[in-house]
Amino acid sequence: MSLTPPINQDSETSSAKSILMQLPRPLLDYRIIIAVVKGDVGAVNILKDALSVTRDLKLSNPLLALGPTTPLSLQLPPASKILWATFADNFNPTNGQGLTIVQPNHLTDLSLNFERLSKNRDGRVPLIIGDILDNVLSVSTAPASLYSFLCTLFTRIRTNEQTAFLLATEDMHDLKKIAILKRFADVIIEYSATEDMVGHRLEARLLDHLQNRYAYLDNSGNPIPKLQGEYYVNPNRAQKFGRPQHFLFEEPIETY
Repeated sequence: MSLTPPINQDSETSSAKSILMQLPRPLLDYRIIIAVVKGDVGAVNILKDALSVTRDLKLSNPLLALGPTTPLSLQLPPASKILWATFADNFNPTNGQGLTIVQPNHLTDLSLNFERLSKNRDGRVPLIIGDILDNVLSVSTAPASLYSFLCTLFTRIRTNEQTAFLLATEDMHDLKKIAILKRFADVIIEYSATEDMVGHRLEARLLDHLQNRYAYLDNSGNPIPKLQGEYYVNPNRAQKFGRPQHFLFEEPIETY
């Protein structure tokens, strides 16, 4: 199986690139970034734009953790490794192209291969990108095993000081599973599509737990005027000592 994709100068972009480059802190300062796709949004284009960020940052060796998206759908950096959680017939689990295939319901094998592929000569792969969670969440029937897998995965990413941009399609999963992903995240980016007089527009709602801020962006990468980013909890009301209090959010935000 050749992993060299056709050259595709796709001028259509979502907003992953503009959003990831406009986070309050540099991208690699974050550990877990969860992108939640809602409605008619092209997940492949979001991954393409996330990969373009690796070129801007001169990262030639990301780990691609793929699910529904196939390696042939993306223009892969030359030194990238690929972990593909899928069901495939007549394939060897690994080949010389840097591809490892593991069935998405084999959580122990996935965890072991995540750990193996995260290593390189210099230590650890700095950036992990993909939609592997869509396939894993879709076939997982044991909540305890799934939670254990996610705990192990995200703990390793944090302790190894890596950055993960992982995408999940909300309509595919029980909302409780999406809530688990959000609970682990440093940043949640919710992508949704809308139709107005101008035409089809992609909007993104960003909630940054580390910076205590939220923001709204459209597909141009600019803030939506009526929805400027703000603190979702007023920092002047933050309590550092004593019994925790329940603050009213400046705007209702789902934080699980």
